[in-house]
Amino acid sequence: MISIEEIKSEYDVEMALIMLCIRCHFKTSNVNDIRQFIQSNPIDWAKFSSYSEYHKVPPIVYQSILQSGEKFTELNQLKSRLQQITLRNWQLTQEAERIIRLFQSANIQAIPFKGATFSQQFYGNLVSRISCDIDLLINWEDLQACIAILKKESYLPENEMELLYGWDDLKSKENEYNLDFYQNGQRLYHVELHWCIGNSELLYSNEVTQLLNKDSEKHTLIQDKIFRLTNESHFLAVLFHHAGKDVFNFLRNFIDIAQAAQKLDEKQWHLLYKHFEKTGLKHSYEMAVNIIFHLFGIQFPQHFPIEIPQKTQRFFIDSLLSNENWVNKKSTIGYFYYFMIKRILLLDAKSKAINLLFRHINLILKPSIKDYLFLPLPNPIHFVYYVIKPIRMVKEQFSNNQ
Repeated sequence: MISIEEIKSEYDVEMALIMLCIRCHFKTSNVNDIRQFIQSNPIDWAKFSSYSEYHKVPPIVYQSILQSGEKFTELNQLKSRLQQITLRNWQLTQEAERIIRLFQSANIQAIPFKGATFSQQFYGNLVSRISCDIDLLINWEDLQACIAILKKESYLPENEMELLYGWDDLKSKENEYNLDFYQNGQRLYHVELHWCIGNSELLYSNEVTQLLNKDSEKHTLIQDKIFRLTNESHFLAVLFHHAGKDVFNFLRNFIDIAQAAQKLDEKQWHLLYKHFEKTGLKHSYEMAVNIIFHLFGIQFPQHFPIEIPQKTQRFFIDSLLSNENWVNKKSTIGYFYYFMIKRILLLDAKSKAINLLFRHINLILKPSIKDYLFLPLPNPIHFVYYVIKPIRMVKEQFSNNQ
């Protein structure tokens, strides 16, 4: 485990305090360490809060600060932020339950994952993890009915992707359909209807989805008993999402994995090892295991004989702890390059790297719903979008730089 003093020296005081708070949550450190650190170091609390928000960890980090009992001027701001998160999580969970009931009344099964459901399942409460969206796993065949139900509830499609693709091609072109509910001009709820886990450019997405659909259990969320993923399925879904979509860009990615891992028994681990091999997640799992040990001091099963080079470990750790390497500071081209490098490093078979590169380039070049909204055209001349897209992207980049 990297020492707090080393993190403080190589990065900064605020990142060292965040790491200390996370370790306190996992009991590889304690509140006395937090108290002593705050007393011994000048903390820029605005920077501390900014770092926490970027890494999506305020519930864990702020709770550890409060448990330390240390007093400082900005303490009430942290308490207020925790109250906001708690209220927001409850609102999202109540709305998720309501939507699931609406779907059930139409004989449609929707299984929530990530968000507050993950928090309740693995943290034992609804408030230890920031929730932003309502993620529901549905069958593709139910998509149009789900959209119709939500439209009746005043939800609006974020992008009517069927306008570009048509319903027949939408299934293979995308993996989710998003709708939003607005109140007084502000987006109150964002619902993501997933028929496939992961991104459409990941060749093993359907295999992961089939594994998740294989088993589900009924548990109480707030009031109702609803289906949720089994522990091992939810772990698989989150590992796939955090490695495949986030490419381990945030500390919360590793906190989720470490938290969920503690709830798995030997039989579930044995099943997961088979799933990792089948879905190409062996390197992602071993990378997570290595990073979690170095940052949090937690050890859990390492099953595959995979040696993660120290240079690669350091690259991922730097991308997490050095704010100069955070994705929100990169240009569009820089982000694409950074994203590709991390994804290639997480591939089980490096021979897939060239194929993955071409698939990503294709995603950049091929038309999207944004191009359709920029200039709606009839289906027979959609080939024109290959010319429109670069024009639209340049215009968009220019607007962002104003």
